[in-house]
Amino acid sequence: MLRRDAIKTVVTGAAGLALPGLLRAQEAWPQRPIRIISPFPPGGGTDFIARLLAAQLNETRGWNCIVDNRAGAGGTVGLTEAARASNAGYDFVVGQKDNSVIAAHLMKVGFDTLNDFTPVGMLGTTPIVMLVRGDSPLKTFQDVIDTVRREPGKLTLGSSGNGSVSHITSELLRQRANVVLRHVPYKGSNPAMVDLVGGHVDLVGGSIASAVPFLQDGKMRALAVSTGKRSPRLPDVPTIAELGFPGFDVTAWWGLLGPKGVPAGIVATMNAAMNEAMGKPASVKSLLGQGVAAESGTPEAFRDFLTRDFTEWKGIIAETGVRMS
Repeated sequence: MLRRDAIKTVVTGAAGLALPGLLRAQEAWPQRPIRIISPFPPGGGTDFIARLLAAQLNETRGWNCIVDNRAGAGGTVGLTEAARASNAGYDFVVGQKDNSVIAAHLMKVGFDTLNDFTPVGMLGTTPIVMLVRGDSPLKTFQDVIDTVRREPGKLTLGSSGNGSVSHITSELLRQRANVVLRHVPYKGSNPAMVDLVGGHVDLVGGSIASAVPFLQDGKMRALAVSTGKRSPRLPDVPTIAELGFPGFDVTAWWGLLGPKGVPAGIVATMNAAMNEAMGKPASVKSLLGQGVAAESGTPEAFRDFLTRDFTEWKGIIAETGVRMS
């Protein structure tokens, strides 16, 4: 009995000695460069956010954050890389709706969205914007609905690809409005918009960031946005919900994720740092220029949001019948 008590005392003492060392290691974090994985090629919206975050963390905290582009398979290659990385707090990834939620429901991926990551915090949100050419006879969103109700399938609607949030937005609209729009998938928003301007499709559902140059020179007009609230980048453009479809709300988002098991102290420090960095007026302005509303919040709030979105979109994908091909 005495021997067992002695062993228990030694083990407890060792654990007590190890804990302060562990806490000191977390307090000293970061001691080396932090990798922020951008799961898309340079130049896109997700990459823009990853680079803005890295630059602002370096400036506000004096850290050494580097962006590592790991593109492929609709952004799921980068998430898989992050899920398999060390959980010591030096590897993070900018996840978003397309790769973290939609792709996980539509294809085989190398991660479990709800169990293989540590949610750190939300970064931003944006709507899908419904666009026509500047000289289109479709002057309003109601014109689109009236046309396809008179002549089902007459209008073509381009998206950034099969299984993308813009594709599912168009399919959800088709379901809710009981209309037929012919879907034309592209490999990204920009090719779809080029074809819209060229007269090859009638409408495009795409990102505000890709649309802004065309809107500014009058080559396109925005008819509606998909979010429940109007976009601060396009305040005069009504929401689909306002235009006769209450409850319609499709929001694209970005958030920071780490591998499963990142220590809570590091998560809290990174969350506070990113909220500060992305909440700076310069950051908010840069995001707004891309049509993105800056967001913030706790890791717990982001975890709850991710869980709700993942569950909700399982139902939406089933409702629309969307497939990858």
